Amino acid sequence: MTGRDLLTCLAGGLIVSCQADASSPLRDSGVIARLALCAELGGAVALRVDSPGDIRAVRELCTLPVLGLHKRPGSYRPLITTTFDDAAGLVVAGADLVAIEVSPDSPAAVRLIERVARELGVPVVADVATLEAGEQAVAAGAQLVATTLSGYLHGSAAADGPDVGLVRHLAGLGIPVVAEGRYRTRDQVAAAFAAGAHAVVVGSAITDPRSTTSWFAAATPSRGVARS
Repeated sequence: MTGRDLLTCLAGGLIVSCQADASSPLRDSGVIARLALCAELGGAVALRVDSPGDIRAVRELCTLPVLGLHKRPGSYRPLITTTFDDAAGLVVAGADLVAIEVSPDSPAAVRLIERVARELGVPVVADVATLEAGEQAVAAGAQLVATTLSGYLHGSAAADGPDVGLVRHLAGLGIPVVAEGRYRTRDQVAAAFAAGAHAVVVGSAITDPRSTTSWFAAATPSRGVARS
């Protein structure tokens, strides 16, 4: 599938993030693949998947395009696909697009975007937190920008819900915008599209029952919430 075909496939659709960290009971590539299959059967247009191992497992069960990333957890950012070797490993495993973390004044990320686009031939999705970072990513050749990091990097909006304002600002750059980060309701997804999103990513609300359980549990009397 060409880059243009991928953009058409994503347009107006839901991308489901299928991930589980080391502390999750779901931390198994086979489980991730089954979550991805559920997302495909439910109407997702693409899947966001972390690491070559999980991508390979997802590819065995699913036919949807895969937006791959490779997290390198640690004490400092960036964390998401920080080296060319990591990006290449994602593509070899079956990723159709590659996500790269971009912060303002990040020459290493800019160079990585340029090299991935040139040598791997796949669209780059720049995960950003600010308009400035989005502008730099577009100038470097990113074909999409995503609001993934808003609320998680210094200088971005507070993390008390989706940053629909950033979606609106990035849409002015003239390339497809992927709305991602704390989307939990249908109304929030609709608001992102109204603000100019090309596609919306939902993760925890669909594929992390531990998190969704905690949201509902926080509203119960057992957690100290008064009955109305």
